[in-house]
Amino acid sequence: MVTPHKPDFKSKWAMVVTVNDLNDSKRDDLKDFGEWFIETLRLEGAFIGHYFNYEKTPVTIVETVPNNFESCTNAYQKIHKEHPQVVLVVHILPQTQSHEYEWMKVLASRYGFVRQGILYENCVNRFENVDTDQNSIFRNMCQWIYRSGTAIVRNEGNSCGILHGKEAKPTFEKVLFNSEDIKDAVFKVLHREQDPRGAEMENIVKVSGYPEMLNAFGIAQLLSPYRVNGVSITGSQSAVVTLENKFHVYQAVQEFNGKNIDRNHKLEVVSNVISSPAVPVEGSPSFESKQHIANLMGKLKVSS
Repeated sequence: MVTPHKPDFKSKWAMVVTVNDLNDSKRDDLKDFGEWFIETLRLEGAFIGHYFNYEKTPVTIVETVPNNFESCTNAYQKIHKEHPQVVLVVHILPQTQSHEYEWMKVLASRYGFVRQGILYENCVNRFENVDTDQNSIFRNMCQWIYRSGTAIVRNEGNSCGILHGKEAKPTFEKVLFNSEDIKDAVFKVLHREQDPRGAEMENIVKVSGYPEMLNAFGIAQLLSPYRVNGVSITGSQSAVVTLENKFHVYQAVQEFNGKNIDRNHKLEVVSNVISSPAVPVEGSPSFESKQHIANLMGKLKVSS
């Protein structure tokens, strides 16, 4: 089957609403505000060089009971569990100095979200009653979201350093506290290997050129609909992604390498083993024949 054309990649976001006396009229206005907010964020971000490409509407809107920590916690848990692709959570707060403001900071950090709190009254009047001009407000938000996203991707504060080399000044490398990064570091330092070995090698692609703020879920979403079994971030804009099998690797490289994500980011998806199949077939054209591989992949094309 032929894969249908997929739209350009857009990040998913969610909204948490904590509003007193919430009714249908207020819900409708908040939906309109969400579209207006994301579009304004995109325009102001582009003006200062931060290019945001979010979906027009939130993937989910979760309502919470005001002044109720359990309700607030359940909202963030729900988003984390049911929508793992979400990076940004916009929390509509009931009033200044509310408990929800402090809870938002704790829960966003716990579940790995970039958070942005907005007072409900500013949603209603679209920031018209705020002393600071609207452009400055949104540009400050853009800078905060960009820095927060970068910190999540780099996993700042959750890493360790390793020294290796025989020279007087050994090489220093920073690795994250997770099994994949530690395993990669061991192979790199002890065995001087840069890539996975054996069967793993056939199933990986190296992905780079994507927006710096993407986390592992965002990187995996770039390769949809191909099943991603693992993502190991190797730099601010580079990662090694493990796919289901070598056929998906071939298709992903053909489909996504060189794709423009936006006007500032061009995706690079490469593999070291596309033209090196493990078993030749007797009496058939060589597997090194690009035409033969193309015909084979056409029959095995993944559908979404």
